[in-house]
Amino acid sequence: MTTDELKTMRDHIIYLGTQLENERHQSGQKTVLLKRMLDPEDLGHAVSTEVRKLAYQILINDTHKERDSWQTK
Repeated sequence: MTTDELKTMRDHIIYLGTQLENERHQSGQKTVLLKRMLDPEDLGHAVSTEVRKLAYQILINDTHKERDSWQTK
């Protein structure tokens, strides 16, 4: 491999790593919000039952997806 090819690969790796960290951060923020919506001591008192059910389902689905990704590695 040439020096230019190595630099390009390195740049791609850095970019993808940055994107992965951004996705992790956004996912974490979503999880925090959904958990707050479920907590009656926090935002949950202001959220309808229907919305709480949807938030709970999203959290469950995310947990299943994460568990499935562990099993495929």
